[in-house]
Amino acid sequence: MTDRELISEVNERGYAVVSTPVIADDPFEAHRRVAQLLGLPGAYTPLLYMDPEVRAAVGQVGPYNEIPRDTKSVQPWSEMQGQLFHVDGLLEPLGGIKTTILHCLTQAHSGGGTELFFSCDAFTELAETDEHAAQSLLDPAALTRFATISESAPDRLRATGPAFGWVDGTLVTRFSDGPTELWNVQENPDLQRALDYLRGRALETHRVQVRLKPGEMLIFRNDRVSHRGCAYQNGAHPRRLTRSMYSSAPRDSSRHR
Repeated sequence: MTDRELISEVNERGYAVVSTPVIADDPFEAHRRVAQLLGLPGAYTPLLYMDPEVRAAVGQVGPYNEIPRDTKSVQPWSEMQGQLFHVDGLLEPLGGIKTTILHCLTQAHSGGGTELFFSCDAFTELAETDEHAAQSLLDPAALTRFATISESAPDRLRATGPAFGWVDGTLVTRFSDGPTELWNVQENPDLQRALDYLRGRALETHRVQVRLKPGEMLIFRNDRVSHRGCAYQNGAHPRRLTRSMYSSAPRDSSRHR
């Protein structure tokens, strides 16, 4: 696959999987190389991890991180719970993080896939059958996302906004539906109907699961695709992924010179 074909696949399909070697001395060098091929700028540090209290709690410095953050505390053959669907960038505005890259260093013994939910496609389908439910997702107070890390002020790290909307003429998403999300269904009765669709029928036709092998990299449009990490069991060594995020979408830089 050429660089131009890879860029096209990520932008048109919403994701792509490529193989790139794991460099033992620098697990993030592969991210920098692939980002350059994709025409992406330097990796982006999410607003949450710019907060001093959060940085101290999770130990993240800079835009790159490992998943899990502390592999030394992971017991062999331990089982890890799965996530619920979300987009990266808990405090970011709509479309704030456009691209996410995940690189597999060590595969889980079983499970451990990444499930992608094409939530923008689901929204478009909903708009064709229930316009009022779709409109409810565009409400500026539809979705609040919040962090639970801050002990000094639990309500300090939160962001309220629409679940979907248009940025530069493109439909984008911040659809997230886990323990750090609040949906404003009391003031927006159509919203419950929209959520019933997104949590149910939409998942039957608008999702795919990718299980990376060591050395494989998943690149996806975080502003158009929601995702979740699936449950897994570690082997003798813990599963290890590395992650980087970008505020831009892939672009063919040769066309913009």
